[in-house]
Amino acid sequence: MPNPYDLEDRLHMLKSLTQSAAAGAIALVLAFGAPAAADDKTPTAVDILFEAKHIATIAAGTELVYKFERKPSDEKLLGLAFTDVIKVKIEADGAPGKKNVVVNLYTGDRARDPYPVTDMDGNPMLIVYLDNAVGHFKELAGGDRSYLKNTFSKSLGDKPKVETVKISYKGQDVDGYRVSVTPFVNDAAKSKMRGFEGAEFSIALSDKIPGHFAKMVSKFSNSTGGPTLDEVTTFEGVGEVK
Repeated sequence: MPNPYDLEDRLHMLKSLTQSAAAGAIALVLAFGAPAAADDKTPTAVDILFEAKHIATIAAGTELVYKFERKPSDEKLLGLAFTDVIKVKIEADGAPGKKNVVVNLYTGDRARDPYPVTDMDGNPMLIVYLDNAVGHFKELAGGDRSYLKNTFSKSLGDKPKVETVKISYKGQDVDGYRVSVTPFVNDAAKSKMRGFEGAEFSIALSDKIPGHFAKMVSKFSNSTGGPTLDEVTTFEGVGEVK
């Protein structure tokens, strides 16, 4: 299976966006457009995905473990189903309020070289997920990667659905949010997307869960009756999101 993203570039991008709250806010407005208005109780997607300090208080030595599941409806057309693991190791304290981390993608034959990155307070799983989502959408639907990435990014800035949810974590329900987008459903080029224009992407997260990210789902549905693909990344100990 081809590498759908350049991990080094994406992790450096996340690191640069989280150097400070002010710098991050400016960069995200430029990259994603002005976020949709929210009420007093519900934060914006930008707030909880990019501005929150997901790993700043996690102790050095902690390993965040995520199960990745790939579920194609037709393995002959879309490749084999599999389950694997992604790990984010908090190696050490970095600059004040920051951590030095190592990302380990998959195991066995699918494993990629561990990638270290210094002085992070955002969870690098976010960029792993987002770029995986765009890369796999391109594999299925075709199109220009830069165009797809920009469309997806803009949808997080100005068209996301943010809802409150309960997340089962280690047998107890904790309060959280789910951010959902369908970036391409009304795209001018949707007729060229091989029926995958309705693909939906959602991220459930809670500040009660280490690293915040609980369950990240990509549902590549097909409006023409063709094959479909579901990909789910779940933090260890997380169950149902409701």
